[in-house]
Amino acid sequence: MSWTWYILASAVFLALYDLAKKASVRDNAVLPTLLCSTVFGCAAFVLGLWAAGRLPGAAAAVDGPLVLLGLAKSVIVATSWVFTFCALRTLPISIATPIRASAPALVFLLAFFLYGETSGWLQGLGMLTVFGGYFVFSWAGKHEGIDFFRNRAVWCAIAGAFFSAISAVWDKYLFQLRQLDKEAVQFLFQIGLVLVYGLLLLATWGWRKRKTTLRPSNPPAFEWRWTMPLVGILLAAADWLYFAGIAPEGVPISVASLMRRFSVVLTFLLGAKFFHETNLVRKGLALAAILIGVVLLCLGK
Repeated sequence: MSWTWYILASAVFLALYDLAKKASVRDNAVLPTLLCSTVFGCAAFVLGLWAAGRLPGAAAAVDGPLVLLGLAKSVIVATSWVFTFCALRTLPISIATPIRASAPALVFLLAFFLYGETSGWLQGLGMLTVFGGYFVFSWAGKHEGIDFFRNRAVWCAIAGAFFSAISAVWDKYLFQLRQLDKEAVQFLFQIGLVLVYGLLLLATWGWRKRKTTLRPSNPPAFEWRWTMPLVGILLAAADWLYFAGIAPEGVPISVASLMRRFSVVLTFLLGAKFFHETNLVRKGLALAAILIGVVLLCLGK
């Protein structure tokens, strides 16, 4: 199976994951939703490895350095998801998800500042096109009462995309430079996410309990929804396919990341239907600008 088919299959699962994520977190408490979803995803992945007879091999590949690298990925991804879920709780999916699609553009920026990679004129044009897409989003958001550059949820979506870009750079280091076992890494990554969210939830509850003794507060209530297990299971499947696609030596991470981000087109179309969102023409123009910009970035590399 060609690596491109793995990436495209991952994109389909990622689009379905985005829809389940929006349905789970809309007007809901973020950290309990994340923890519940991740527990189901971790259980599904471990059971899948066990059923395929590959759990002993993944566990045997775990050593000290791999634990640290896998947990580092868990912290990066957890940070990205917390920001993204906070954005999705209030923003329309037709705005929040396309912002995350700009993550490949942020990968190029990180490479420039961290590794001194220079960009050509085509890449510069791509960055301008991406930023133009953000401007169109600000125009579209005003028609729904969203101040794009002052809304906290928008900045949470941008922060989520930024940490997603860091995760993509980290994936290349883990699977191509260090050539680590992909299933062992995902095994640690899934368990690490459960631990990180559990600790964050305990810390948050402790802080709120202490705060309410001084001043009463009304934090968002947690509501169980049947889509929560789907969030973790769909993401575990999308990540397994993605890691299988990028693991072979020589697979261009920028192209793979771009192909996976085109899941946003499916999310945009299905999300607009399921969540009855409006103002789709303006948002569609912004999404097209961002995707064209990302394509230009990859062509200019």
